[in-house]
Amino acid sequence: LAGTAAAQALIEAEHVSAEFVVQNRVTAPGETTGVAIVNSLAEGWHTYWINPGDSGEPPIIDLELAGGGTQGETRFPAPERLPYPPLMNFGYKDTFTLLTDVTVPADWPAGTPYRVPVRMDWLVCEAICIPEGGSGEIVIDTAAVSAPDSAVAFTFVRAGLSMPKAAPGEAVYRREGDRLVLDVSFGTPEGAAFFPLERGLIDNAAAQFGAAAGDGFSLSLASGKGRIEGAMKGVLRTDDGAWWLTATGPADPPAAASAEPAVRDGTAAQAAGPAVIVGAAQAPQVGLLQALLFAFVGGLILNLMPCVFPVLALKVFGLIAHADAPFAKRAVIGGAYASGVLTAFAVLAAALLTLKSAGVAVGWGFQLQTPAVVAAMAAVVLLVGLNLAGVFEVGTSLTRVGGTGGDGTAGAFGTGVLATIVATPCTAPFMAVAIGAALAASPQMALGVFFALGAGLATPFVVLTLLPGLAKVLPKPGAWMVRLKQFLAFPMFATLAWLVFVLAQLVGPDVLLGALLGLVMIALAAWFFGLAQMGSTRTRRLTASLAGGSLAIALIAAWPAISGSAPTPVQPAYAAGAGEPFSLSRVAELEADGTPAFVNVTAAWCITCKVNERVVFGGDSFADVLSRTGTRYLVADWTRRDPDVSAFLERFGRAGVPLYVHFKGNGEAEVLPQVLTLSMLEQAFQER
Repeated sequence: LAGTAAAQALIEAEHVSAEFVVQNRVTAPGETTGVAIVNSLAEGWHTYWINPGDSGEPPIIDLELAGGGTQGETRFPAPERLPYPPLMNFGYKDTFTLLTDVTVPADWPAGTPYRVPVRMDWLVCEAICIPEGGSGEIVIDTAAVSAPDSAVAFTFVRAGLSMPKAAPGEAVYRREGDRLVLDVSFGTPEGAAFFPLERGLIDNAAAQFGAAAGDGFSLSLASGKGRIEGAMKGVLRTDDGAWWLTATGPADPPAAASAEPAVRDGTAAQAAGPAVIVGAAQAPQVGLLQALLFAFVGGLILNLMPCVFPVLALKVFGLIAHADAPFAKRAVIGGAYASGVLTAFAVLAAALLTLKSAGVAVGWGFQLQTPAVVAAMAAVVLLVGLNLAGVFEVGTSLTRVGGTGGDGTAGAFGTGVLATIVATPCTAPFMAVAIGAALAASPQMALGVFFALGAGLATPFVVLTLLPGLAKVLPKPGAWMVRLKQFLAFPMFATLAWLVFVLAQLVGPDVLLGALLGLVMIALAAWFFGLAQMGSTRTRRLTASLAGGSLAIALIAAWPAISGSAPTPVQPAYAAGAGEPFSLSRVAELEADGTPAFVNVTAAWCITCKVNERVVFGGDSFADVLSRTGTRYLVADWTRRDPDVSAFLERFGRAGVPLYVHFKGNGEAEVLPQVLTLSMLEQAFQER
């Protein structure tokens, strides 16, 4: 109780709370104070040790130490075996305490509190696994001489007793067939269990058998698939206590290369069937080269998705306009388009990584969950359409990819940016695996995957611009291109209609009216601007002033929508089809009851989702398949940010929608492809 009362930071989530307790009442500059992290778990839930076993991830603690302060190693108490048949995990239930320490900078002014922002994230599991976490601040009071805080002394004594101690004797390992035998020169075998520090060295779920031998005992373990390179480190736990071991022995010979793939998923191997994820499912393990390849192929396919169709016409227009240009000029146009795509993807990746590092649950298409961004996109698309229609002219506009009055380079760059913006509501095959793996890995890998995705999106247009003999294949430029340019405004207006629909889901009908009036005023401002381009100097001044006033009125009218003051969505996502609203507790309940279920993770702005819902989920045939197979249909709406839906996406290694998961009712779950057919679903639902 005393330790709880003195907690410096408290991070509370739904299933875990973490209290940070500072050991010293005051700490002198240059000296160290202990920090205890007391974790309290909800009943029935567990979290993980350094090596989580067959599934899971250890907690992550990030301290921001200013002025050259340092953090010591995080020490974990001895774990316990957590069976989740057929898996075995290593971790903790109820309450456990982690220990670390902080050294105050030597030049820190004594008497000035040393403030340490802290971020902690963990994976907590019951029947399902949920990423949780939060932020707080530790305040370390300083003085010329350090002094311990007696009120929290017991917290640190108790935590220290739970930590593994240094082994009082030697340990060696040897192999006996498919068993791994650990010989220890101390202790007794009662209650013995070994927890290797490295994953894969033992079969975690297999029983461990101990037998007395000399002054110690031998512990027989089932071998895993991992190789031991010299020493085997881990924690040995018995009824007498827990010790850190470094067991020596002969290194294993190099393993032969295996052609067996790791985890498959429904996107990467549709022909081979869906991935099966048993129990507490984990994300597919994807290497860097595989992720880059998936991203590049996904970017190529993205050119064929309905989101990019309006911009495809602009690309064709650009190709026609430059068909007669020299190779060098066409190369510059292709390079400018590719630069626009890559720049836009870099900005998206940087924004996404920044938000994730701040603890915001985001993924592919995250910007479409923000009303201000959707409203801004609608305004840009409206202006592009009006420019194409001839309401006003800008020589370096986003869409002037080949008209008169410019070399087309800036227009090609802008078209690349626009193509990326309108592509974000779509998720092509292969993309989900690559982006999900990238966001779970390092920022460098995430940036590489996003650049590969952009390269895939840009490649077809760049290749076409470089093809020899392009002028012979495409029609000659002429006056007809003016009419074509005007016609291309209508695909942009169709995109505008879709963006308004998305905005309606985010802000509701009352607030939407202001946004629509704002778009009307933006169109009026564009018309005034067009008049200014054609009029005299005096007329230009007047119409330019009227255009500026119209934009100001547009901002005022649209402000309730831009500021995100949203009531409720116009229509809940689960209205399409015979579904019920998604919740993590409902999924856990169906899993526990052995009831087969199909979860559709969707969003109003996801065009791929809407196509599947209209073609596959919306008719009586889908309802009949659900009824015949006894499958419950749950719809998770990710139109707005939802931490439960984000946790479900992360559970299956995804960073965007759509995601389709079939829970078979026998403890297994399968990720289905993103492009579905009714026969594919019926076949999946019949499998038990």
